[in-house]
Amino acid sequence: MANNQSHMTQWKHNRSLLDHVPTVYPDWLVTIAFYTALHAIDALLAYDHIAVHSHDTRNTTLKQTNRYDYIWKHYAPLHDRSRKVRYLAKPSEWIQPQDIHPKVLKSYLYPIEGSVKKLMPDIVWPHHNDVRLCNATSD
Repeated sequence: MANNQSHMTQWKHNRSLLDHVPTVYPDWLVTIAFYTALHAIDALLAYDHIAVHSHDTRNTTLKQTNRYDYIWKHYAPLHDRSRKVRYLAKPSEWIQPQDIHPKVLKSYLYPIEGSVKKLMPDIVWPHHNDVRLCNATSD
């Protein structure tokens, strides 16, 4: 099982990428937000000495453990949205660029991160600010 530090490192890496992907790629921003949340959650699960080997075991653990109720409430819809934009045609029908911040980051990612950090009170997480989405530049 990976330790929580390796998941925290991957969380930080994925989170920094959110600032660099142009909003004309909302499907990729949702995907990156999902994996950012996933690594924050995996850090918490490692902290709690819970081994996770797949999306299914992670989802089952989050769903069935009262400690993770708030996280599951925000993670499940982010997981679903991420699957839709990755696997269904025309991702722009599922998410618009202007919806990334209010409907993905503020609604799902930030609450997950805040809850994870509260449940790991003796761990120092790297400081981060809200994501500053970048607009695509014209050629």
